[in-house]
Amino acid sequence: MEDAFWDYISLTGWQVLALVVSTSVLFWFFSFLMRVFRSRLQLRVSVSSLALMTLVGAVTARSMLGDRPTLAAGVVCLGVMLGWEAVFRAWRRWRRQPPRPARAVVVDGRADPDAVRQVGITESDLWVRLRRAGVLRRTDVRVAIVETDGTLTVIRPGQPVDPELLADVVGLPDSIRQGS
Repeated sequence: MEDAFWDYISLTGWQVLALVVSTSVLFWFFSFLMRVFRSRLQLRVSVSSLALMTLVGAVTARSMLGDRPTLAAGVVCLGVMLGWEAVFRAWRRWRRQPPRPARAVVVDGRADPDAVRQVGITESDLWVRLRRAGVLRRTDVRVAIVETDGTLTVIRPGQPVDPELLADVVGLPDSIRQGS
């Protein structure tokens, strides 16, 4: 009985090493994917997105924990993931990389393909975001700005804007930047 208890709780040294390696690889892989696709991620979660994330979590957990999950394996996996997250946080602070600037992607109803590409979305993603913002005609857009967090701000024709609010936006013509 005691052996069964310790089999459920404990790990060998090789199992710990395997857990650290597999958890690290999966953590780095998913961190990379999230970075690549971050501007496509939406704040609204659909049922299919929720199902996909649940399945990804289940497969990832199963891959990390191996054939026989134990209490120690769970603690090791959580510790490794929290450790890598702390390393990422410290690295970002050390680099002090400024966030990607807000960028105008539509000016006077015309999309700038280069700007759209630079913010990491496709033109069809842009049109979806514009529709979600209530834009049904291109002429209803004086400026569309993809913000540093990936959200879309739409300024409509005739809408007054303080020039200070546009000071950090890349890709704006001077006529719009000066509030005219």
